[in-house]
Order: sequence, then C-alpha cells, then structure tokens
Amino acid sequence: KCKAVVSTQSTGKYMHYFTVYGHLRPFGVSILIGTWDEINGPKLMEIDPSGTARGYYGCAVGKGKQNAKTEIEKLDLSSMSCRELVKEVAKVIYSVHDEVKDKHFELELSWIGKETGGTHQLVPQDIYAEAKTYAEEALNDSDDEDTDM
Repeated sequence: KCKAVVSTQSTGKYMHYFTVYGHLRPFGVSILIGTWDEINGPKLMEIDPSGTARGYYGCAVGKGKQNAKTEIEKLDLSSMSCRELVKEVAKVIYSVHDEVKDKHFELELSWIGKETGGTHQLVPQDIYAEAKTYAEEALNDSDDEDTDM
C-alpha cells in the first residue's frame, strides 16, 4: 500500500479511539497528509476530527474551507504542474480571506513532489514570489470588477 494511505489509516484509527471513550478528549483538528513517490505518484489524504480518512486531489481545512473547496473544484488539478498549482493555491488562499473579518495573514507555501524528490520542502523563494504576485493581482482584478458594477 501507499505510505499516505497506511499512515492516514493508522492515524485516523488513533484519532477515532479518542472519540469512542468518554474519559478521553477527542482531537479538535483536521490533518492533511501528502506524499509523493515514483511508483504511486502524488497522494493527498485528510483526517477529520472524528478519525474519518478521505483521499483528495485537492482539499482545504480550517476557516473558509467551504469557499476554498469550491474554488479548488473549479481547477483541473490532474493536468497542472506543481508550479502552476502553487500559483493557484496562493490565489485560492487570497480569494477566501476576508480582510474585514479575518486577521492579517502571512502566506506560507510548501510542497512535496517530483521537484523535491519526495521530500517536503518550502517552495523556493522565486516561485513563492511569483505565486504571491499572481494571487495579489488576481485579487485586485476581482476587486476592480466588483467596483465596476
């Protein structure tokens, strides 16, 4: 089996154990596990607080996850490169952030894939800068369209 599936299943069972017994406090967190290898390719798994595990092409957790999932579903993830996906992820993060209700945030991007040899790493600074600029410009373009109406 794939490393992501095995680690997700065992972690999910452990988290579920805490929801079953009354003397234990359940976890209040969702976990994303991403892996990549030459044989299985990319895998993204989510474990919700009850211990239920699911696999996705793209997923979001936390505040604004429903809006982010809607934006992710519009993308053709299977045909995009990691570099393209980094730009689109940054755009989604900026688009779902509500400047009025939410605190200021700092964009942090990391990846795992063929480019990193299957090792989780921060996105290189040049790709990060390109993604951040792309996301900010897309946000400004959508704001301009809203004010034109």
